[in-house]
Amino acid sequence: MKNTHGIILVVDDNEINRKYVNTVLRGQSRTVHLAENGFEGLKLASTKNIDLALIDIQMPDMDGFECHNRMREKIGSNTPILAITAYSDPEDRDRFIRFGFNDYMTKPVKPEVLKNTVQYWLKESAKIEKKSRSGAVTPDFNLDTVEELKRYASQDELIELYNEFIEETNTFNQKLLFLQNVNDHTEILSILHTIKGNAGSLGFTKLSELVTLLESDLKNKIDLSLNERIGEIVDYTSEIFSEYATQLNLNL
Repeated sequence: MKNTHGIILVVDDNEINRKYVNTVLRGQSRTVHLAENGFEGLKLASTKNIDLALIDIQMPDMDGFECHNRMREKIGSNTPILAITAYSDPEDRDRFIRFGFNDYMTKPVKPEVLKNTVQYWLKESAKIEKKSRSGAVTPDFNLDTVEELKRYASQDELIELYNEFIEETNTFNQKLLFLQNVNDHTEILSILHTIKGNAGSLGFTKLSELVTLLESDLKNKIDLSLNERIGEIVDYTSEIFSEYATQLNLNL
């Protein structure tokens, strides 16, 4: 099982950068494997039980984007892959995240930023694997979230909020059914991202999880049956929206 100590793979064509990252991250029961190009990184990913990968974006022969895609096929969707890049514009983060990287750091990376970011993603990865191995069933609703909302909003305000969410999500569902047929993955990802956040904020736990998994698989270009997955989400929302008021103790 993965742990928060971690086996880390660093792929960077610059020797000084590799040594710097290794110096900062080694220790604390961690193992750091260093690769000077994408091909070497993929070989290590095939032979080592990698918990997290750090990939430089600008490399010759195989850049960080291609390396990311090929590495995903070897280490799966639950293992974090972080970009290390000289790009520093604010829109770059969104570009890397949309592509499928879990996060990114801008060179020169400060030691504390590097350590804290890596530690955060190692913990997240361990949580995902623990949940997967336990076979835990995600509940439809997070009642604690709903009770917390009731502290700040009246019954009428909550009902209005939930009705707006349901109306918006139903509209999104119709758009998803259309977009899947024209393979507009960019717009699909944008819609999934919005549903995920809203569902989580309002306590629709399982819906948020279903959308999160589809968003992740689509970003990472993992083989999936898109039509079937979107159909599953549409059918599930139809079912759960019909009974949410009773489940959440809201009187319509």
